[in-house]
Amino acid sequence: MKNGRRNRHHIIPRSRLTGKTVEVPIANHHIYHALFGNMTPPEIVEWLNREFWGNEYEVSIQEKAKK
Repeated sequence: MKNGRRNRHHIIPRSRLTGKTVEVPIANHHIYHALFGNMTPPEIVEWLNREFWGNEYEVSIQEKAKK
């Protein structure tokens, strides 16, 4: 984490839906988009299952229940 600076990251891209944001280190934000573009978390997991692991593994994701 460079100088502790953080950046706002949209979990759901603004182009698709006004969405939730989280604060992440700037370097991590750039890495995320370099790897996954504007994919949402479910799209990333689907892509990893299919393309990266060749359907040998199946990882799932679930949104946390709202408090």
